[in-house]
Amino acid sequence: MTSLVRLTHPFHYLKFFFPLFLVFLSLYSVVHGATPGWNLLWVIGGLLILEFLLGDTEYNHDYRRPAVFVGMMYGYILLTLALYLLFVWTLVFYTKGTDFLGLADVVYAMTHVDMTQTHQDVGLGSLIFYILMVGTVGGAGAIGLGHELSHRTKEPIATLAARVAGIPAAFTYYAIEHAQGHHCTVATSDDSSTALRGESLYRYFLRTMPRDYRMAWDIESDRMRRMGLPTLSSRNRLLQGWLAEAVVFLGVAWAAGPVGFLLFALAALWTHFAYKLATYGQHYGITRVPGSEVKSHHAWDSANRLDFWLLAGGSRHMHHHLDGSVEFWNLKTIPNAPRLRFGYLLTILAGTIPPLWYKLSTPMLIQWDEQWATSEERVLADRANAESGIPELVARAATPSSQGYPNLA
Repeated sequence: MTSLVRLTHPFHYLKFFFPLFLVFLSLYSVVHGATPGWNLLWVIGGLLILEFLLGDTEYNHDYRRPAVFVGMMYGYILLTLALYLLFVWTLVFYTKGTDFLGLADVVYAMTHVDMTQTHQDVGLGSLIFYILMVGTVGGAGAIGLGHELSHRTKEPIATLAARVAGIPAAFTYYAIEHAQGHHCTVATSDDSSTALRGESLYRYFLRTMPRDYRMAWDIESDRMRRMGLPTLSSRNRLLQGWLAEAVVFLGVAWAAGPVGFLLFALAALWTHFAYKLATYGQHYGITRVPGSEVKSHHAWDSANRLDFWLLAGGSRHMHHHLDGSVEFWNLKTIPNAPRLRFGYLLTILAGTIPPLWYKLSTPMLIQWDEQWATSEERVLADRANAESGIPELVARAATPSSQGYPNLA
């Protein structure tokens, strides 16, 4: 049973400000030419332990000042764009040794830190860390908080901010594809954000990344037809986004040269991979009949406290699919919805190791088939089991669905 708790104390709002702390820490790292080295492993380990210790909560919350969260999202996106600008400065300084746009002077005037000195020893190892850091922080802006803004379809500034946040990561398609694509096709064979049973994270990435773009193109092409405009119209949002991305990437190539362009592109590629890493476990192996109603068993949910705070409510994924208009701070845990065996952070880590992931996820899929799948979905699940290559699931596929399983859906 869940309870509704009204919250007014500032601490309850600050819990969701970890993304802002992350971007501030990233800005500090770039300005000071610093990298955490092996200390990063301690941070990751600490978060995993904290995720375990904090455990789950069935409480739903009533935040009395939601404007705090809206301001946080816009602030994060602005700071992320500043981080990308400093990242470009780093690439230019690394490849040409020049002060791009005089940013070092601006930073010195604000912080009394001379970036031309702090970056004297920045080498390829530090740049690799910056690529991963900027790609991750940019992904959180374009995917996490940008995703939240993209659902505010009645607010043009919000959807514009979501698309702008995705420009440096070549992610502008997402604001188009997600709400009108993924939310309509979730857990079906048409969905580019549902991993197949027995499909590794890496195969999932290679298979679905092109499909994201194809779905976004189909959505915009259909919108242009309904407006009586040609597909290549200047009002095509996907083409607008690609043009903006091309301007940014060509600008980086001009400023930082081919090496700088390659490193900037790698950061964007990492953002795309991080997106797939985050979504891999959200719908893994779940089946739904195309065109049928999306119900509370079509995503893996999590009630973990830390995940809710860190991921802007993304762990309460099932409620988000039942009503995409609900703001992240109002997302609720869904009683009796299928849940991940562990928190999101551990699930993401396990997903990078296919044998470990299959061992952990196979019991989840068996339980889903038995407790939640409808008779039509069990037919699809049997077919998916037979094609999964996982012995336990293949063996189950030999049992005709007509024999039936208990159905608690």
